[in-house]
Amino acid sequence: MANKKFLLAILAIVLAFGMAVSGCSKSSESGGGKADGGGGEPGTLTITGLPEQSFNVIVVGMDKNLSSFSNVSFATLSAEAIGSIDSSDGNICKLSGRGPGPWTGTGKFQVILANKDSSGKDPLNKNNPAFRTATVNFSKGGATVKFSSFTAVTKQ
Repeated sequence: MANKKFLLAILAIVLAFGMAVSGCSKSSESGGGKADGGGGEPGTLTITGLPEQSFNVIVVGMDKNLSSFSNVSFATLSAEAIGSIDSSDGNICKLSGRGPGPWTGTGKFQVILANKDSSGKDPLNKNNPAFRTATVNFSKGGATVKFSSFTAVTKQ
């Protein structure tokens, strides 16, 4: 129980930082990207088919193991970029990296969607999980991905 509280406390800190650093833009367009990633403006992630929910967005390297809730929680500590997205504001998320200006990473990265609406609920519920993950191909920090490409993390 103490480990679970510790993990949730760390997650809360990381997510609060993400919310404070970045925001999203309204848009009904796909941002010019491709369904399999790439495209879009530097430092923007467009998620098409976004449900009516709010998420913190964490981009991590391909070397991170995201197979379980615990692994995802720890992977958020080594984020390449972070942002926040809310379906009521549109489907484009501005990503901030470690330096000034937008994030400009290129290549394949894993993207974690941390559900802001899962607090106090079962974090491993496949219908409303705390985390969803997908591999996304970025070009100069920009990418487009379908929400359906994200897989729920349902393992402790």
